[in-house]
Amino acid sequence: MDQITLQIKRVQAFVASSVVTKTKLAETADLPITTLIGMEKADWNPRSTTLRALVKAIDRLESVRDKKKAREAAKMAPAAA
Repeated sequence: MDQITLQIKRVQAFVASSVVTKTKLAETADLPITTLIGMEKADWNPRSTTLRALVKAIDRLESVRDKKKAREAAKMAPAAA
């Protein structure tokens, strides 16, 4: 599978997993929500600029999520003696 197809599948899986809504992803990617119409279809074929913006948005959203998890884990960890 080529990199473009992998990234398309990544975007589709990210939205399907309910991590974020299409609306939130579109806002984060600075794209109109209409850009994501039909993205659940196997033959969805976004423009390269659209795909690049969506991948960058997912990277940012995952980074924020990971930082939150790390802060929560740090709060839960016992203090070193």
